[in-house]
Amino acid sequence: MKLGYQQGDRLAYWWIDHYVDVTAAQEPLTREAISRFFAWHRKSQLPEIASLLQQAKTDVRQPVTPAMVGHFQDASQELARRSFEQAMPDTADLLLTLTPDQIARMEKKFAEGNAKYRKTFLKSDPAEREDARFDKVMEYARLIYGSFSSEQENAIRTKVGPVVQNAETRYAERVARQQEWLRMVRYVQATQPPRAQVIDLLRRFREYWQNPPARHAASHEASNNAGIALTVAIANMTTPQQKAHAQDRFQKWIDDTHALMREKANAPVQSAATN
Repeated sequence: MKLGYQQGDRLAYWWIDHYVDVTAAQEPLTREAISRFFAWHRKSQLPEIASLLQQAKTDVRQPVTPAMVGHFQDASQELARRSFEQAMPDTADLLLTLTPDQIARMEKKFAEGNAKYRKTFLKSDPAEREDARFDKVMEYARLIYGSFSSEQENAIRTKVGPVVQNAETRYAERVARQQEWLRMVRYVQATQPPRAQVIDLLRRFREYWQNPPARHAASHEASNNAGIALTVAIANMTTPQQKAHAQDRFQKWIDDTHALMREKANAPVQSAATN
């Protein structure tokens, strides 16, 4: 985690460049915006992340409930909401400079990612769908708890079904979110509204992202509940040794977070709104 975070500015730039092919004129402001964001994040959010990790380290030793998992989910979403809010002014500046070709590239990259998602998680064979989701679930489970016995893996596999059943719903939400984003970006490029209006559009998009429309609400809740139930089931079938592994994992992340907090930020915290 520490190594990844220390390279976060480069990875963020690469990610943006991957989607829009940043121009020479856009590059300096984009790099400055990324540096500004990480300086803010290091000071404002890493302490909260460390606190959440500490709580997870304590909670993992006891029986886990849906309410406990929901708490961490809500806390993570709140951190994401504030991160998006912090990035909105700089994001607005970038959107106002995008060209039609850059937006077309963005749409193409979305389509490529969607094709990869369908190939992995939406195969026509139900058994292959379950295998793909099971592999992803176990990747995360092993990261936290270490190795699992074959009996445990078989038990987990029997509980993956409800998550697999919601694969189409998750994909539909993914595509709808992308289309909403593209509509907004095209509108900004075509009309060049004031920066404040672009920020407001981004804020509306964030609400769409975190609070899906009513037509998706029931399926979104069912998918979310299935994920929480699976997380609880895995946590509560782990052995004392696996729980100890989880505590050690969380402690290492806590140590990394504290080390990152002590490091000098790459740039001073400055509000993009004042630039």
